[in-house]
Amino acid sequence: MKQRDALIVLGAVMLAVGISAILLASSLATAASPSRRIFFDARNSAPPARTVIEAQRDLPVALQPIIPVQRGLTDTARDAAGYLLTLLATSAALVLAREQVVSTYRASFGGWRSQLRVLLSGLAVIGVGASAAALAWIVFLGSVASLRNAGVVGVPAALQIGLATFSVVLVAAGIAALVGFAAASWRLGDALFGAAPLRRYSTRVPAPLIALLGATLIYIAWQIPYLGAVAVVGALAYALGAVVTARLGHPTPPHTAT
Repeated sequence: MKQRDALIVLGAVMLAVGISAILLASSLATAASPSRRIFFDARNSAPPARTVIEAQRDLPVALQPIIPVQRGLTDTARDAAGYLLTLLATSAALVLAREQVVSTYRASFGGWRSQLRVLLSGLAVIGVGASAAALAWIVFLGSVASLRNAGVVGVPAALQIGLATFSVVLVAAGIAALVGFAAASWRLGDALFGAAPLRRYSTRVPAPLIALLGATLIYIAWQIPYLGAVAVVGALAYALGAVVTARLGHPTPPHTAT
């Protein structure tokens, strides 16, 4: 075995030992004692989360320094999973619904007045949709209550049909929002490469990569405290507004997609 191969094997063993130690510390730190067990009972509430110092007290001395690293890796892995899911959803929309994304992307062309119109249209869609969903749910619950004398089968069947209908509507709205999100990410990426320092690279970068860069910027905005909630509502409103604008067939100025 060459020295390089030996170093590779040694590095792999050390990496495996480190990951095993982190997983062992995580399992020992999250193992609940009998006083911290959670039972499905309305009278019992979940115990508060333990701090790093409290978690270190229940571990061997050799594993105590790993707890802060494990907590940091857990938070990083959660953020990375959310970012990866955002990129996968955007990529899926660009591949599976490219025509719809392109038409929605073209519908959002224009100056700040057009962008404001798209945003306000999305906010109006969110408001009307939320109001309609709440009203439909109230009417549905009233209809189910009127079936209480229809026997044992009446109420469960009505609940299943109603929940299935609401699920289908929610999935359809989610697909429309995903198409609009991909188009909005594309537009944001175009705006990024429209800046003077990056303008010369705009023709060299593929359009899907520009859209993924825009989705990355949106995801970063979602992570900013206090601004994240506003960014989520704004991105959703712009996405739905772009879809509605594309479906209404507003004329757009000539523009060549990147």
